[in-house]
Amino acid sequence: MMGKRKKDIDGFWKQFFRRYDVVYTQRGGKDVEHRVSTSRFIITLYTLAMVLVVAGITVILLFYSPLKQLMPGYVSPDVRRQIVETSLRIDSLSDAVQRHRLYVMNIQDILRGEVKMDSVNTIDSLTILRSEDLMERTEREKEFARKYEEAEKYNLVSHTIHKSEMEELHFYPPMRGMLTTSFTPEEGHYGIDVVATNDRNVCAVLDGTILTSGYSANNAYIIVVQHVGNLVTIYKHLTTTFKRESDKVKAGEVLGIAGTQGEKMSQPFLHFELWHKGTALDPTQYISF
Repeated sequence: MMGKRKKDIDGFWKQFFRRYDVVYTQRGGKDVEHRVSTSRFIITLYTLAMVLVVAGITVILLFYSPLKQLMPGYVSPDVRRQIVETSLRIDSLSDAVQRHRLYVMNIQDILRGEVKMDSVNTIDSLTILRSEDLMERTEREKEFARKYEEAEKYNLVSHTIHKSEMEELHFYPPMRGMLTTSFTPEEGHYGIDVVATNDRNVCAVLDGTILTSGYSANNAYIIVVQHVGNLVTIYKHLTTTFKRESDKVKAGEVLGIAGTQGEKMSQPFLHFELWHKGTALDPTQYISF
């Protein structure tokens, strides 16, 4: 039995290495055109070599050519860098949005008179205190805004009650010009509009700190300044600004340049508001334009 098995194995290897002549002739012809001598071993060897060559070429194409981008899960260095940069930008925008919402909260507290000038070092100090209760304050703001608007509908009394507290202050005019729209809080206009005659510079009326300096689709560039005595001034419709949040300003210092409002107001003008402890005041009672 063992001898027969050994004989079969020897026969297999003999057949495997035995050479054969492969003859190529034309169909119907008898003349030999080409003759190739080969064996099963050579055919197997060539087959393995071709497989290795094809596999090598495939690996080279997939890892060292643009075709590698078609591989599932592959991310090129450029795409990976763009993803990282986009992620960082999203984080930065998220932080900027959150800080903007905190700035709005701070301004609302100042307008309500809940934050005193002496207690504020920088706008960032208020922002840090608010970072933990942002979502809670959002709902409270909506409720406050609703109650405030409801109360202001019928709060049309004169604001001269604050005049005695402000007589000692010397206000610098924000811009010289002609008044076009007066102070009408009953119509939702809590400031005045001043059309520039010559100089378009918009100046701070008192010493203070910049709370907000940004752009709004409806009001162009806006600057909000906090002053002593819980006073806040708002400057709207600027074509450009020269100050940023937390900047300290002096009375008469230029904040920006007055802009226009398309067809509604073709001349440069400024919308100016004066607030004291959350109450809008008529600027013409304290400032000569």
